[in-house]
Amino acid sequence: MSKFKVFSSLVVMVAALTFPVGDAQAQSLFKYTSQQGDYIGLGTDGQYDARNARFTLHGNAGYLTLVVDGNDGAWWHINLAAPSGQTFRPGRYYHAERAPFRTGLSPGVDVGGNGRGCNETWGSVFVRQIETNEEGEVTALEARFTQRCEQATAPALSGLVRYNASPKFLHLVSEPGDYIGGGINKAYFGDTSVFTVSGTNTYLHFAASGQRDDWWATIAPPTGQKLRKGTYETARFADESRAGLDFSGNGRGCNNSSGELTITSIVTNEQGEVTKLNASFEQHCESGAAALRGVIRYHH
Repeated sequence: MSKFKVFSSLVVMVAALTFPVGDAQAQSLFKYTSQQGDYIGLGTDGQYDARNARFTLHGNAGYLTLVVDGNDGAWWHINLAAPSGQTFRPGRYYHAERAPFRTGLSPGVDVGGNGRGCNETWGSVFVRQIETNEEGEVTALEARFTQRCEQATAPALSGLVRYNASPKFLHLVSEPGDYIGGGINKAYFGDTSVFTVSGTNTYLHFAASGQRDDWWATIAPPTGQKLRKGTYETARFADESRAGLDFSGNGRGCNNSSGELTITSIVTNEQGEVTKLNASFEQHCESGAAALRGVIRYHH
């Protein structure tokens, strides 16, 4: 039988990574931070989700508008535009101008609300995820933006928008002395990185490539079992009592490892292939004290 246990170190890891550990369902979100002197946000921070706002998205991957209607009476519009004649794909778009009046090959950003708007904008758009239907309408979106209003040196309004999208990322925190991570604290999202999962709930591979890094994880349940929601003790290779966890990358790997793995959710299709993985882990390489901790959020 597998050993299920609540590990205090894993709780510390999750707190340090600052990412939600609940089941990563598709969701809508608008979160912003406004510097002092920014005309649009008035120097405040705010967050809206399905509990306190209604979200409506219009448009296509070339030009879209997300409307956020808050229960508190606030009203926001976020206009994002790809360079003229192009469509958004995951990636980073710099030198943004006001979306309806963008010139040349500049992308567009135009965020306003509560009766306030900009005549001109300077900014950027980082598209992490975007999906469309057969008609070309955007059905899922995750993006970050930065906007400066009226002049390039104005205080910034920065924000995260998510529409009908589940989080998708890898975040690693490596303690000093950890051989695999080399002491990094780094997050990878779809605007810079590519993620893949192959395999089933009896043996799977996760890979992430981006920001000059290549990472791989091999995950397997205890012998004779299937991966399911819960927390496992781990070794590099699975046995009757421990799950298998082998996280490596950038030419570095462990001969032996120990640690723990928490599967918050795992979903497979009719063929048994994993299509969604929500997991957190801690790995100690070669019986060392230094830990590599990570959070994986993946979906097709």
